[in-house]
Amino acid sequence: MEIEEQKDIVSIARLMDTIRDIRKVVRIIFMKKMKSHNIDVTIEMIEVLYILWNKDQINQQEIVDKTNRNKASITSIIDNMTARGLVQRNADPHDRRNNLIALTEEGRMYQMKLAPLLDEVYATFQGSISAQDLDNTTAVLKKLLQGMTCRTAANKE
Repeated sequence: MEIEEQKDIVSIARLMDTIRDIRKVVRIIFMKKMKSHNIDVTIEMIEVLYILWNKDQINQQEIVDKTNRNKASITSIIDNMTARGLVQRNADPHDRRNNLIALTEEGRMYQMKLAPLLDEVYATFQGSISAQDLDNTTAVLKKLLQGMTCRTAANKE
């Protein structure tokens, strides 16, 4: 392996470490914010709620795909959310084997509670970073993701 390739690998490893560290800190900040407002939901529940706020009545596999979690963990999250009255399972009229996950009225009301808190948290993340820097970083990460996705798809074939 050439020295330049080794430097690239080290750079990618540092990037992955930083992404992991950011995810960890974001999780802590979100949970503190939820606790300070007496909102008893997990990050995973917030992810599912967010998906359903954007597109209600979707099957569980779509949630699995959008959250990058396995089906068993999503089943557990949805069971917990159902017990809390945030979502419900409805029979899919086009395929009886599937259930569609839908927000309840309580789940919709959570959007009014959570959206301002999420905006507040997101605003604190920006700090002194310009919108242009955030856009550039997002573009680079999307480019990295696209390259990784293409390589993964090519390896499956």
